[in-house]
Amino acid sequence: MKCLAVNTATKILSIAIVEDGRVIHSFATPEMRDQGNVLLDHIRSGLARNDLDFPDLDLLAVVTGPGSFTGIRVGLAAMRGIALAANKPLVGLSSFDMFAVRTADAINIIAVESWREELYFAVLDEDGHPLIECMNETPGVFSRQFQPIGQNIVISGDAREAVAGLFRGAQLAKKDATAADAAQLAIQKFQKGGSFVRPVPYYLREADVTVSARVSKALGEK
Repeated sequence: MKCLAVNTATKILSIAIVEDGRVIHSFATPEMRDQGNVLLDHIRSGLARNDLDFPDLDLLAVVTGPGSFTGIRVGLAAMRGIALAANKPLVGLSSFDMFAVRTADAINIIAVESWREELYFAVLDEDGHPLIECMNETPGVFSRQFQPIGQNIVISGDAREAVAGLFRGAQLAKKDATAADAAQLAIQKFQKGGSFVRPVPYYLREADVTVSARVSKALGEK
């Protein structure tokens, strides 16, 4: 099975092609403002280097967030378009899916970068079930609201360092959330069967958009 995956939701823009569990193409670069202009070029380049085209793929995967608002929209738009044009299944994965870790007898706190004072949080129990499915809060407020007593804690996510000192004795888990990881996880989910709905953006707060007075007035007049 060949899977093309992209992750444009976190700090690193990454693209990967995985075939039968083996990464045959991987590209990563720090998140950038013009990624919408280069994403498709990098995808085409990766396919061409492996003598592949979109019809040769079996599965597509995209990370839906939370994370970078622009990155989420760019990745989803590109992969939805490819899935529609090539008639391929598209699996959506959240950033929490990507950063989740399973450690025996430990709660997993997932902290994801939001590029603001607040972070995106989720908490999983020892069996991977959600104790807190999602939250947008500052690390300080989050730690006051959630202080498990007598339980081991593992903190993962690209914002784990910002949370590490708030939970005594917590371990930090460095788990990547690259497109290669997304492809492997998507293949596992796809092979388990079941129906897949069209991926949608996973937002936990409003976008940072300021509407000018002139535009606001024009909208009000309508």
